[in-house]
Amino acid sequence: MNSSSALSTLMLALVLSACSYPMTMLSEEGGKFAGRYRFGREDAGVMQIHGPEDEVLVGRFIRVDRTVFAEGYEKTFGRGTIETDGADLSRYGSAFGGLLGSSSVSHETAYADAVTGFAGQPAKAVSGPLFYWMASLQGDRRSVLGCYLIGSSYTGNGFGRCKSQSGKEYRVDF
Repeated sequence: MNSSSALSTLMLALVLSACSYPMTMLSEEGGKFAGRYRFGREDAGVMQIHGPEDEVLVGRFIRVDRTVFAEGYEKTFGRGTIETDGADLSRYGSAFGGLLGSSSVSHETAYADAVTGFAGQPAKAVSGPLFYWMASLQGDRRSVLGCYLIGSSYTGNGFGRCKSQSGKEYRVDF
């Protein structure tokens, strides 16, 4: 009986780990940190990033509408640091509804210019019906990051930025 429960626990762990998606976080100094995210219920999910000095940062992201996202982003990173174009479609459907549903002629696009301090990093753009996430990550050494992420419902790819309580900034790609 013990071996069957151990086997079922192992299978559950394998199934759950297969449902995560990779992401990377870049520091202003050029450090690159690996992470992953996983969807949960109610347009939310969890993120985990192995950050600076081997600190593990974990937190929950939630989906918000574009207006809330843009206001929070500009408050954190400054005016003019992000542009959005097109109709706000963030309130309609799930994050990946465009993957399985029919295509629409309405698209929105978000742009983030290359950030000062991130030398050699190109400007980012993502299109389609977009989803907007806000996250708070906490580290095992008490670091806290506030993150803003934008992704395409068509591709699932996106970008974002995080800022620590000490003012350090990071760029995120997923």
